[in-house]
Formats: sequence, C-alpha cells, structure tokens
Amino acid sequence: MIENHRFLAQSGTEAWHDLRAKGVTATAVAKAATPAGFETAAKEIWGGVQEIPDNAYMRFGREQEAFILADLKRLGYDIEPNNWLICADGYTNRWQMATPDGLSSDHRTICEVKTTGKDWGSWQKVPLHYKRQVQWQLYVTGATHCLFAWQLRLETWEGIYTPGWLDPKTVMVSRDEALIAQLVEVSEKLQMELIYREQALLED
Repeated sequence: MIENHRFLAQSGTEAWHDLRAKGVTATAVAKAATPAGFETAAKEIWGGVQEIPDNAYMRFGREQEAFILADLKRLGYDIEPNNWLICADGYTNRWQMATPDGLSSDHRTICEVKTTGKDWGSWQKVPLHYKRQVQWQLYVTGATHCLFAWQLRLETWEGIYTPGWLDPKTVMVSRDEALIAQLVEVSEKLQMELIYREQALLED
C-alpha cells in the first residue's frame, strides 16, 4: 500500500501545480529520456509549466477519462479513479512524482488511460513516451502492474469526436526494471541540472 504521506495534492489544485514545478513527473522524465528532449524538459521545468492551449483532442480526452475508468470497473477490473499526485517515498525522493489515472484497492496495480486517433492494436505499437510514462508511474507508486487502456477517437463532424469502440482496449503491463533504472538515472540528472541552474542564478 502507498503510505498516506506520499499522497501530496489533488490534481488541478494550486498545490498540485506548485509541487509538479519543483520535481520530476512522468511527463518530464519521458521527455528527458532523449538527448534532445533533456534540454527541453529542463527548460520547461525551470521556466515553469506552460499551459498548453486547449483543443478538441484534449477536451475529448478529459471527458472520456471518467467514462473509460467506469467501463473498466464494469468489465471487472479493481480500479478506482485517482487524482492525487504521488511521490516515490515522501522523504529523500519526494521530488520524484506521478499522477496515475487509477489505482487498485491494494495499490499493486495502477491504471493509465489514453485516447488516440489511431488504434495501436498492441502494447508493442504504443508510442515510446507513453511506455516511459507507465514505467515511471510504476516506479513512483511501487506497483507491480499497470492496466493501460486506450479508446479510439473518431471525428464525426469537424471538431466533434466520438468514441470509436463500445469498450476501451486494454493491456496489463509489467514492470520493466531495466527501463525503470534508465528513467531513474535520467530523473537524477534532470534534478541535478535544475539544482545547478538554481545555484548559478543565486551566484549571479
């Protein structure tokens, strides 16, 4: 079970935004995993998280998340919605954090929900940055598996989208310790880079 003190703040709150700006999230570490992405991720954290302009794709994803999680419950999965920012251990690794979309009652399984304009068909064809996000969330939470669910997005009219399937497609993803080790190393380098930039600013 995840200890109570590791649940830091609820999604969308001022505290949630402030804490994310001071640490390494699944989005940041997935982006920083490549040389080109590392500098971009560092700049984004250092400069503050910029709000991404809202669009029809994002609105569809937000609107569908609750329905997809309800569908998973109906299909028999022990998953409850989660909107808490969770940290790795609450003490030395408090800056390593993630907000999985769902948690099982024993916290051994997390859930990540995506909507997509293209059916990936299998886990092998899921974009790599999503795979990194999942492994980072498994590391942070200490869970053993992630129920990864995706729903196809179909455009019925211009800018109007509807689910492509009655039920989302799912795959149960196990921990990849080799990838997790790589992501932990990336996160430590990213955190050290942020500390270096902060110290350099103070010395100016």
